[in-house]
Amino acid sequence: MALPDIKLDDRTFEQLVAEAKRRIPGYTPEWTDLNDSDPGVTLVQLFAWLSEMIIWRLNRVPEKNFVKFLELIGIEQEAPSAARAELTFKLTAKNLADAVIIPQGTRVALAEQVDGKPVIFETDDNFFAVSAELTHVQSFDGARYEIVTEAFRVPGKFFFPFSPQPQRNAALYLGFDESFPANAPVTLTFHAFTADLIEQGKGIKIEFPSSTTDDASNRNQGTPTAETPPAIAVWEYWAGDSAKWRPVPGVRDNTATLTKTGTVVFDPLSGFVSTKIGLLRKDDDPPRFWLRLRIDQILGRGFEIVPRIEDVVLNTISATNAVTITDELLGASRGTPNQRFQLANTPVLLDRFDLQVDEGEGFQSWQMVRDFAASKRDDRHFTLSPATGELRFGDGNQGKIPGRVTDSSDPETDLPNIKAANYRWGGGAGGNAGAGKITSLESSVPFVESVTNLRPAIGGQDQETVDHAKLRAPESIRSRSRAVTGEDFEFLARQTPGARIRRARALPLRHPELEPIRPSSKSSAATLIPVPGVITVLVVPEVLKEDLKPVPSADTLKLVGEWLNQHRLITTELYVAAPKYKEIEIEARVIAKPTANSGQVAEALQKMLLTYFHPLTGGAGTGWEFGGTVYFSEIYRRILDTEGVARLEAGAVSTYVDGQRQPSCSDVLLSSDELVFSRKHKIIVTYA
Repeated sequence: MALPDIKLDDRTFEQLVAEAKRRIPGYTPEWTDLNDSDPGVTLVQLFAWLSEMIIWRLNRVPEKNFVKFLELIGIEQEAPSAARAELTFKLTAKNLADAVIIPQGTRVALAEQVDGKPVIFETDDNFFAVSAELTHVQSFDGARYEIVTEAFRVPGKFFFPFSPQPQRNAALYLGFDESFPANAPVTLTFHAFTADLIEQGKGIKIEFPSSTTDDASNRNQGTPTAETPPAIAVWEYWAGDSAKWRPVPGVRDNTATLTKTGTVVFDPLSGFVSTKIGLLRKDDDPPRFWLRLRIDQILGRGFEIVPRIEDVVLNTISATNAVTITDELLGASRGTPNQRFQLANTPVLLDRFDLQVDEGEGFQSWQMVRDFAASKRDDRHFTLSPATGELRFGDGNQGKIPGRVTDSSDPETDLPNIKAANYRWGGGAGGNAGAGKITSLESSVPFVESVTNLRPAIGGQDQETVDHAKLRAPESIRSRSRAVTGEDFEFLARQTPGARIRRARALPLRHPELEPIRPSSKSSAATLIPVPGVITVLVVPEVLKEDLKPVPSADTLKLVGEWLNQHRLITTELYVAAPKYKEIEIEARVIAKPTANSGQVAEALQKMLLTYFHPLTGGAGTGWEFGGTVYFSEIYRRILDTEGVARLEAGAVSTYVDGQRQPSCSDVLLSSDELVFSRKHKIIVTYA
């Protein structure tokens, strides 16, 4: 049960005034005029107002103590975060010979101010804009083409770039109205459709002692990355009838074969010519400059989630709701312990923050740490409060004291030697703007006609409140960056960054490949022997609803394994595996009610059984239980409860497991690492 909020005194101004008036007859019976016009009543109201302020400050004490208690267990209020947007630039002319560079830090503001202040976004990197436009899109499933140009322009809709069942030589074709410049790389931005999928795991914060952040053991910590693609796909461009399709040079593709939102950057193309391809070969179809992404080989099981694309855009770059400040002098070090300095702008974003100190040998960068608990006397460390912009240095024992630099002509004068060489400030919920709202170009860029955000800006939030930190604390401290219990491993597996893990099951003392059995005896049955120090984590990924057997790819297993490896105890031997599956098929002969439609009854039974045995939606609705027994009586009950079913024929229900018919009226027993699934069921519906 949660502890109640404590108020040391909850009296209001009105209650204080009324209480004072009630006491007047007892102390001063001669005071009879208690109207607001009486000077004495005015004094009562004044002191009641002062008392209410004191009570308010007094009630802040429990909250302050709560904040300190949270800090003791390592829970701090999350700093403000900045919204991020994708800005798309449109150029003033067509057929430009050279690409137009959009430099990093180009500023674009919201068309309208928020709370009377401009909201500015800065581009996160340099990129080149081109005058070409994407005008035609076709998908090819290996046998036939499909024009999807209009589909990818409809908000909330998607198309399959390689068809719903990708195979070798399936391809996505992109047609442009002109060639690309030869002086700069080209960037394509792909948006994968994920609205109907669970959110990818974001992990939890891992805190390390500040003095060991450069240790080799910690350099390997961090967010795991995917390296094994689900398929080998190649980017190619049309170079004429003689050269045919050539490989696109210098491809940098972070979309994982179009399975996630990202960019494709490639070097200039040589001999890029126009032609007519696929379904666009009619006389009135204009020739286009074609790029294609072709699947050369499917790896392993293939795509865990079939690629679905919302749109493809050119001239698009990410931007952050922040303003960059460089070389801001903060002051002069006095050479004393625990010095504090104040930044001119807040809230501060921690990325790219560079604090430099000159101790007589030029400005050198110092390292930001959470606190000085693990800092040594010579460690160049400092702390920063993002919300207030306050910088703190150590006391000489824990964290070095910045040295003084004095004027050669006046040794008593300290020279400013502490500066914020680079930092970004801004953020907050005000940056979460709708689509088409970021349109005011603050920086002058040649040949740029306009800029906008085709999608909403998201991710901005104000500093976390104490109440929200209280709610977050139990979940955060439950695992605290380490996995000990099976529940810890399951919770952390679902948090794996970059993976969509729908379910996880930890099996302590189980090895996925070794199952030692203790033989049966006269007094006991055969039992599985525990394997000391081993834990196996089974993961079930998010899949499309059409996929009836969700199996994690090798890439997903690697991501989860790398993530859990950062949190496990050193004595734990960890394995991450896919669950084992048993295929269930039901053969049933049912008698329908005279008023029911036999076809609809058969369809309803088929749908009910597929849902019931689905690993993600089956059982009680949250996914089939690992090791859960398939009870024949439950199957009978669900069939009889289906609308339109009158009764079952005698012995009319049969169960097949992996194609083998089971004895009549028998349950199907599963091991703890097994799930069930089904592809189809044989339903025969007749009338009495």
